Amino acid sequence: MGGMFHGGTALGGFANNRVKSIMTRSGHKVVFTEDESIVITDKSGNEIHLDTTGRNINITAPETMTLNCKNMNINVGENMTTNVGMNASEMIGMNNSQTVGMNATQSIGAMKLTSVMGDASMFITGKLTEMIEGDVHSETKQGKTTVNSDKGIETSSNASITRHAQEEVQHNSGEKSKNF
Repeated sequence: MGGMFHGGTALGGFANNRVKSIMTRSGHKVVFTEDESIVITDKSGNEIHLDTTGRNINITAPETMTLNCKNMNINVGENMTTNVGMNASEMIGMNNSQTVGMNATQSIGAMKLTSVMGDASMFITGKLTEMIEGDVHSETKQGKTTVNSDKGIETSSNASITRHAQEEVQHNSGEKSKNF
């Protein structure tokens, strides 16, 4: 079989009959080549390319690609890169878990907004360093703010330090304080 086609679109087997193809009247093609590739295309530009020699599969859609299923697993043995030209949105109906074996980096070009409707916790076994080139505003609407340390708390400013309380300010220490 060199090719199956309707008379007006004969692809044939080309030189040495190395290409086998099936083509429909509407322009859909399945092409098998002796260099071990299979290409399935339609007239709109959708394409599935199975490259046996390179051990790759490429799927191309000029517009939207949708995957629908009950469950999905994606296993990548080495590296994975995702590039999105404009916006990305992720919606998870229940829980989300992410584990990173080594380092994680997040870079945001403008504003980051995190909204948590319940409790939030951050556990760090090493050192935490925050470098902020603007103001820090921390506000507790209900309850209190607690800062604990086994080795002391140091507050310093190149300007003044101001404390306000609607009630009393308590300084409790195991030894006499040095206020001046």
